Amino acid sequence: DDCNLFGILLYELYSGISLRSASSSSVSEASLVSTSSASSASSSSLSIQSKKSVASSENNHSRWSSSSPTFSSKDNNSHPLKRAKPTVRYDKRKGKSYSTSFQRKPYAPLQEIGFPSSISGLVQNLIDGHDSYPSLDAASSDIHLLLSDPGTFLFDLREKTNATAIQGGSIVQQLSFRDHKLYGREHQVSLITDAFCRVSSGKNEAFFIGGFSGSGKTKLVQTLTARVDISGGFVLTQKVDQLHRERPLLGILSAFNSLCLLIRDKSCPSERMAIAAGLERSFESDFSLLARFLPNISALSSDPSVSARVDGMVGGGIEINFHNVCFLLQRFMRVVSSKFHPVMLFLDDLQWCGVTLLELIHAILADKRGSACFFFVGCYRDNEVDQDHPIFTMMSKLDSSGVPMTKLSLEGLNPEDLNTLVSDATGTFPRLCEPLSNIVFQKTKGNPFFVVEFLRSLVDSRLLKYSLRQKIWIWDICKITSENITDNVLYLLSKKMTSFSHCSQLALKVLSCFGIKVDGTIVEYLNLTEEYSDFREWLDQITSEGCIVKVGSSDFKFVHDKVRFYGMELVCGVYAGYPPLFHGQLTCVQMLTI
Repeated sequence: DDCNLFGILLYELYSGISLRSASSSSVSEASLVSTSSASSASSSSLSIQSKKSVASSENNHSRWSSSSPTFSSKDNNSHPLKRAKPTVRYDKRKGKSYSTSFQRKPYAPLQEIGFPSSISGLVQNLIDGHDSYPSLDAASSDIHLLLSDPGTFLFDLREKTNATAIQGGSIVQQLSFRDHKLYGREHQVSLITDAFCRVSSGKNEAFFIGGFSGSGKTKLVQTLTARVDISGGFVLTQKVDQLHRERPLLGILSAFNSLCLLIRDKSCPSERMAIAAGLERSFESDFSLLARFLPNISALSSDPSVSARVDGMVGGGIEINFHNVCFLLQRFMRVVSSKFHPVMLFLDDLQWCGVTLLELIHAILADKRGSACFFFVGCYRDNEVDQDHPIFTMMSKLDSSGVPMTKLSLEGLNPEDLNTLVSDATGTFPRLCEPLSNIVFQKTKGNPFFVVEFLRSLVDSRLLKYSLRQKIWIWDICKITSENITDNVLYLLSKKMTSFSHCSQLALKVLSCFGIKVDGTIVEYLNLTEEYSDFREWLDQITSEGCIVKVGSSDFKFVHDKVRFYGMELVCGVYAGYPPLFHGQLTCVQMLTI
């Protein structure tokens, strides 16, 4: 058929070796078929032989197959002569039918003569019919992937360029996840981008994102941050800490204090001077109060006298209450936020926030006296809040105040998008990944974070592995299906982390006590102590395991709060409370590094 002929042409093109015998290299008049019944009989006979060949190959793990996509040159040198399935065609000009069948010479896989396994497998699929293509369009789609993304699909994976981990004394190849790619969220990305465009035109707006833990809420917001930065805007990010709910205003003050540094770094001197002068005019005698709440305002002015005045104001005793903070931040935002420099505040884990914090955000959004171009984005786990939660009260107040608001909920990935994720991670054509992706979907319900952890657990258990000989990822669907693999992501994380060394577990314990993100100053301080002198090396170990990531030059951050959650469990064996002595020691460390 067409796919078979196309495969033979590709093989001859790449290798320069003809697979057709001289007697059958062209279709002659002698090949004309007088009746269609003879053609049907021949076709049925060859079809039975083809089915037997496919059935035999399914039991041979050295074949390229959908359930275990492997490929080998076993017995290819002694490959018997095969006859391609005859295709009956009709010549309109001559009014006759003819057959395109011909004998094929023995051939060696392209992989044996130096071509990548992807091309070798594709050509063999076309020629031999294993995992056969339903049409030339399907083959064209795979070829397009080879050309458009050669790093993933065309070239064989090199152990030196891909992350590896030591397991049982041997090197285990890791999957290549695209951390910066968001799968299946094109509509949601469009919604949040459109909302920010409205804010840039001079409005305030709120955007709420709900979803289960690991559904990709934070990653969705991160797709917008680059656009905000390009447009000249400022992005403030803060995570509501479950352990510090008794001090709700400190986090938001810290975020706005960092805004002063962003303005200094991204604005020209004249803009900084204009903002500093505007703040002094707006606050007048209250400027000292602002300086105590936001000491970094000294960074907005190059005048040494202003910096000296601010330094003299900071540190005085002041009562932090809601009305003071609310009034000051409203006036502050009226000066620093504009159409040319909109401000975006992203608060994560709103399910843990209280009334006070949300009322403060509402006051800034609903300010009628000039505060504009303020975009608030809040994420929360909708399965961990009820209808009485302050989040929904705030939404009602925003609606009553006439502040535009968008609310959406993220579900799991659909099977097609999940299959794309698995295909990218393994560098395997999507059509060959479908059996594996279907099992992953059944186990994870499409939750992106759980999908990644589940696939990593399959690699750790060697149910999904990279064949160094065949240069492809292979798996056994029957074994994966029969395995009693839990659908609880926390269990998978705990199972993985309990296998860590004592030092790696100790590093997780320490980091979990400082929050989702740990300042590099704390790391350096700990590394200077006798007890934690190798702390940085321990961090490198758990970074290679995918538990934390490095932020900037020296800071570290947990990849997900579920990972930190398990680190907290390691501290004391339960989810609530800490050993007093251990907690006290780390609190002292944190205070010394502020």
